[in-house]
Amino acid sequence: GLLTGTPPGDEYRALYFNPFIAIEYARYIQSGYRNFTNAYASAKILPGLNFRSEFGLDLLAQQEDGYWGSENNRNTEAPNGIGEYNTAFVFNYNTNNYFTYTKEFGKSNLEATLGMQYQKATSNYSRVEGKDFPSNSYQKIASAATISGGSTSQSQFSFLSYFARANYKYDDKYLLSLSLRRDASSRFGKNSREGYFPAASVGWILSNENFLSKVDVLSFLKLRASYGVVGNAEIGNFPQLGLFTGDAGYAGSAGQRPSQIANPDLKWETTKQMDIGLDFGFFNNRISGELDYYVKNTSGLLLNVNIPATTGFTSQVRNVGKLENKGVEFVLNTQNLTGKFKWSTNINIARNKGKVIDLDGQVIEGGVGSMNRVMEGQPVGVFYAVEYAGVDPNNGDAIFYKNTDNNGQLDKTTVNANGYGQASRVVVGDPNPDYIFGFTNNFSYKGFDLSVFFNGVTGNQINIYGMGRYSSANFRFEDNQTADQMDAWTTPGQKTNIPQARLYRN
Repeated sequence: GLLTGTPPGDEYRALYFNPFIAIEYARYIQSGYRNFTNAYASAKILPGLNFRSEFGLDLLAQQEDGYWGSENNRNTEAPNGIGEYNTAFVFNYNTNNYFTYTKEFGKSNLEATLGMQYQKATSNYSRVEGKDFPSNSYQKIASAATISGGSTSQSQFSFLSYFARANYKYDDKYLLSLSLRRDASSRFGKNSREGYFPAASVGWILSNENFLSKVDVLSFLKLRASYGVVGNAEIGNFPQLGLFTGDAGYAGSAGQRPSQIANPDLKWETTKQMDIGLDFGFFNNRISGELDYYVKNTSGLLLNVNIPATTGFTSQVRNVGKLENKGVEFVLNTQNLTGKFKWSTNINIARNKGKVIDLDGQVIEGGVGSMNRVMEGQPVGVFYAVEYAGVDPNNGDAIFYKNTDNNGQLDKTTVNANGYGQASRVVVGDPNPDYIFGFTNNFSYKGFDLSVFFNGVTGNQINIYGMGRYSSANFRFEDNQTADQMDAWTTPGQKTNIPQARLYRN
């Protein structure tokens, strides 16, 4: 609770940053102005044929103004205060133009759409930094003795799409839908900018068939199936380009250098999905729900992969690998009370199993301590670490499984901390849940309503390394400790899972 400079604490540096310092001796204000505008015009050209044109604008102007006084331990390089001022201006617009045709003939109903979509976004950013202020009374960059940093940048992307869709219904029982999109994005290479994404679905409303018309309890029953392809372009704006950056060259002269290697063949990441589903309703739809089974196969994953350093770079964004997801989803809705006091319930549960099929030999690590890994044959983001084996009851040492390869078998002998380097990393957990579920109750009475909901996941492991290395660490640090540290080894022969507490040691 003591601020830096307050005896008996460290008079020069706090062990951890105290947020009271930021309250008293710092300021950070973000102000933003945003405008959303949408307009459209429509015209009836012929009976059943209409045209619609839409225009949308998203405009953002944002500024961030910050100052950190000399009391902040952030300011080891600026003992007399540091200030920053950042701006962002984003101009994002899109337009949709399409024809719609509807026609009924006999028991048939047809609706068709043909159109185009265009989106373009431009972003401008600027930053300036100043150091050494006369006092905390001066907090604007103009009062800084030194303008210590500054930059400006601009980014841009655009999409151009054409699409067609047709929906056909016969006798209110048989449904067919077909669609095709052709999308082009500035984010991909000049050789592979376009992507084609078809989709088709069929449906059969069984409850409208004569053989089910006399089933009184059945309100609705529909069997459906679909197959489609979608694309993913959620990457940076310029990963496909060979980029250069300006730098101070020899003896302070202006110069430039390459900063990114080009990939003219970079293309859309695509996902092919098959879905089979059943929609149902009973007792005048007081009980209704959905049951779905799906298979998703993603290929051409957009990943930053390692490349030979002889190229002058160490990584490049490429289309690498395949990913498979299979799952089941179930939704149940009930209307429990329908009078003046209404009560409805929604229950949903889903199970998904994912696996990396192919990664072209790449290994991708991340997360706290690089403990997460994307690797072939495993779900995305598995925990990959040396496997903990418990505590040596003779001396209180933490021990670990070797897990080294022994003629195709993992060596399950153990080593202590001194032999930690002999142990190999293995998959020790999966952060992906086995089940995702939710439960919601909605109540309403004479204009008052209440919603109570629960949701959760189960079957997944959680990485506490970010916190545990401080708070489950034998009191090695001055942080508050988790309760299990009270069970630390103290006596030869003692069986526990918590190693001996040793000052400044693991």
